[in-house]
Amino acid sequence: MLTAALVALALASVPRPFTVDDLLALERAGDAAISPDGASVAYTVATSAPGGEKLVSALHLVPAAGGPARRLTFGEERVTSPAFSPDGRRLAFLSNRKGGTQAWVLELQGGEARRVTDLPGGVSELRFTPDGAALVVAADVDPACGADAACNRKADAAAEVRPHLAARLLFRHWNEWRERVRTHLVRVPLDGGPALDLTPGDRDAPPVQRGSGDDLAFSPDGTTLYYVAVSDPVEATSTNGDVYAVPLAGGTPRRVTTAPGWDGSPRPSPDGKRLAWLAQPRAGYEADRYHVMVAAADGSGARDLTAGFDRSAADLAWARGGKALRFTAESEGVHALYEVDLAGKVTELYRGRNLARVSWSRDGARLAALVDGLAAPPEVAVLEPGGRGARPRLLTALGAKGLAGVALGEVRPLTATGKDGQALHGWMVLPPGHRDGQRHPAVVLIHGGPQGAWNDAWSFRWNPMLYAARGWTVVLPNPRGSTGFGQAYTDAVRANWGGTPYDDIMRLTDAAVATGAADGGRMCAAGASYGGYMVNWINGQTDRFRCLVAHAGNFDLRMAYYDTEELWFPEWELGRPWETPEAFERWSPSGFVAQWRTPTLISHGEKDFRVTVTQGFAAFTALQRRGIPSRLMVFPDEGHWVLKPRNAKVFHDEVLGWIGRWLDSPAPQASAPR
Repeated sequence: MLTAALVALALASVPRPFTVDDLLALERAGDAAISPDGASVAYTVATSAPGGEKLVSALHLVPAAGGPARRLTFGEERVTSPAFSPDGRRLAFLSNRKGGTQAWVLELQGGEARRVTDLPGGVSELRFTPDGAALVVAADVDPACGADAACNRKADAAAEVRPHLAARLLFRHWNEWRERVRTHLVRVPLDGGPALDLTPGDRDAPPVQRGSGDDLAFSPDGTTLYYVAVSDPVEATSTNGDVYAVPLAGGTPRRVTTAPGWDGSPRPSPDGKRLAWLAQPRAGYEADRYHVMVAAADGSGARDLTAGFDRSAADLAWARGGKALRFTAESEGVHALYEVDLAGKVTELYRGRNLARVSWSRDGARLAALVDGLAAPPEVAVLEPGGRGARPRLLTALGAKGLAGVALGEVRPLTATGKDGQALHGWMVLPPGHRDGQRHPAVVLIHGGPQGAWNDAWSFRWNPMLYAARGWTVVLPNPRGSTGFGQAYTDAVRANWGGTPYDDIMRLTDAAVATGAADGGRMCAAGASYGGYMVNWINGQTDRFRCLVAHAGNFDLRMAYYDTEELWFPEWELGRPWETPEAFERWSPSGFVAQWRTPTLISHGEKDFRVTVTQGFAAFTALQRRGIPSRLMVFPDEGHWVLKPRNAKVFHDEVLGWIGRWLDSPAPQASAPR
């Protein structure tokens, strides 16, 4: 009996493999916001609702010094975007607790939250005005109605019985129709006074396709709102966002920046005499490097402070009383923290755990952020970057609680050399319990973008730990086109989609095999978006993989140009099909179907307007007509990403099952293409 009890105790102490259910059950920290004085942090925690139809979330408040957190909301709702009032006594946030998403305000000293907007199109961003007397929110409105709620309800009701009728491009975006509505900035007095449309007219201001709350700012004297709008007439083909200034009382906006690329994240200096912002120099290129610019408050005399710093800046804030600016930048697998003084000297302040969703205190001396890693789910943390050896102070332990008793894989850097001598970067995730000398089946996961990267960061979608838990070595390549390795590295994918990036992926895969941890005879590859495209491309270039998985991947690039909505992207990457047909033909997987051999799972969301579901249908048709083992999985209620927890469960189970079918057998199952 004693022996049996000891055996049971020993087994109970052995960590178990990470499962899909573990991933979906994790509490998800998000939207951290620090109070103006840096003393408190508000954040949200999301969980799967019963039945898995959606995520629900709650708002929490915790001292920045650490200590117990206080839960502030309790309904079955989705809460996002917390923002402190200038005096730190109130929190505004977005909630869908009574239907559409609206702005709510909560007194932190006690009491119930009250809804302060009633805009039929819902609210997507919010900011307190400097005097705390109003909110400025981003809302979808009928341009003829502006902030008039009754007029918008009438227009919405009329539209419900009519077909979609478009007279311009960007009539769809991601997964929604937008042929009639525009996003405008609306000032909403908290005393119940009338709302005011600050950016009237038939255009999105801020741009729905790229803008965010980060593109809103107020002058220190509280009289002016800075925002971003696309200046070119055809928004679907332009990345030319410029900073505008409009009186907070309403009036004619003034264009502040005039560069050909994107200008965003305006930041007035503490004394109001200067304006900083982030700028992309090249027109039409959404992945160009963001430079830190500074000028007079009217935009004159602009200077580039980071001209010699080959990383793309984000999360900009003034610091040291207006003597410097602080920002994050993606760099070699993590988002690190930097400071640039007004002479252009850049200093790295922190590099360690990955930083995301950064929120700065008023003086720029302290930040709140999410910190995470490939083996560590996001946690809320604060960081004071001024001192030597500064490290984030964790305020939550959601991952430790959710993953107690769970074994995760080991993360190792992976390097290779490109055919042109370029150093290549990636990661390997080894199965739990791996010992040097062991060789495992391998899965190569290809990231999207193509201007994206596998960073040392957690993912609730394509999580490498799920694959490592099955006993597979996971290869995470960052080929040319990836971000964080210099702008030339990112630019190298242009007009080269299946060329150098494909070769880089193969070389990083070879490097993983050379370590001995990946079995080169038992490999599958999977990817989404550009990664899905690359999987389709791989099928016509090599038969080294036993199976493939393509989610939301383009199959025919010529038709993809006409199917998609953000046209600046294919026009920058490949041109226009009637002007550069050879580029679309050269890199289109549809042109190589005769060489397809590999069993493939095709997955798609039916509401995906970025890569339309017809691309998935076409790839599956090609596989079936070639006689290649294949499956098609379509989610009627998903767009580009599989977001609903119950759908994510189906997705992961199907993908892991498909890969397991081909990897877990000692010999490949024969197929008979014809």
